[in-house]
Amino acid sequence: MPAGSDRLEVVPVELERVRQDWDELAVAASNPFASVEWFEAWLEHGGVPCTPRLFAGRRADGTVAAVLPLVLVRGRFVRKLRFAGFGAANALGPVSRRDDREAAAAALRNAAERTRDEWDLFLAETLPGPGWTARLGAAPVSRQSSPVVRGAWASWDEYLATRSQSFRSELRRQERKLAERGLAVRTVTSREELGPALDRLFQLHRERWSEAASIWFAGREALHRAFAAAALARGWLRLHVLELEGRVAAVYLGYRVGETAWYYQLGRETEDRAASLGVVVVAHALREAQAEGVGELNLGPGAQRYKLRLATDDPGVETVAIARGVRGRAALLAARRRGG
Repeated sequence: MPAGSDRLEVVPVELERVRQDWDELAVAASNPFASVEWFEAWLEHGGVPCTPRLFAGRRADGTVAAVLPLVLVRGRFVRKLRFAGFGAANALGPVSRRDDREAAAAALRNAAERTRDEWDLFLAETLPGPGWTARLGAAPVSRQSSPVVRGAWASWDEYLATRSQSFRSELRRQERKLAERGLAVRTVTSREELGPALDRLFQLHRERWSEAASIWFAGREALHRAFAAAALARGWLRLHVLELEGRVAAVYLGYRVGETAWYYQLGRETEDRAASLGVVVVAHALREAQAEGVGELNLGPGAQRYKLRLATDDPGVETVAIARGVRGRAALLAARRRGG
């Protein structure tokens, strides 16, 4: 019987009982936001009062095939069951190997049912790919673009040949202009470099966005610093610093877990003379990922033009929900109005 067709026994668990299994599953899933490190950093620094409700899905032989890191969030009027990490993560969901996804989804539905007296709305956010309304028997809330670059190419030029001629010409022209101004890119590899690079990233983000700066990035600085430190220790961190004319002009924050690299955040100068920095530094990160032999770069939620020009596919992320009672249905309508 294929692993994904097994029916899993769903049981509540303590973190330390499943830490090793969870770690192995997160690496197999190639998702930093599925990791124990993300879960712990978010619980400590996410700023969301909640009660963890951690479940495991076990096969008949006792092996853990899925971990379900859920939290109960009690608002003034509505109680919600959500995935730990919501708001700040690019993609969430059951933590499992790819060939166990369907069994893990069934286990998630079971866990939601087991806790149904504790919540009015089960809000499952940023689930990767389509099909979650059917898997969970849920109502759709929103869908967001999430472009990816997939494939193995013999060289960077071979990949670029799959992009439009106008994009290739534009990127090469921008890179030449920046090279004439002393372009240099380095990757953070030590704790000593980490703090200053993140300082500059947050500074650039706030300078660019001002009052519109992300509450889940600029507003959760301690979370991202804690997770970046943990990711550096695990070899997951991909923090690229772009220097121009002797100053740090852009910082790219990304991760690599297993066979997938993830673009998470970019800070760059916004003056006209540096307008091309964004696409150049993301292209550099993609080139580095391909040189590592990574099979996929997840560009993160959002249909920005430069992402679509780089991407080879867009599976998207979905948010779905199950409502119980009048309060749950009202909360579902509110979630749909705000798009998640």
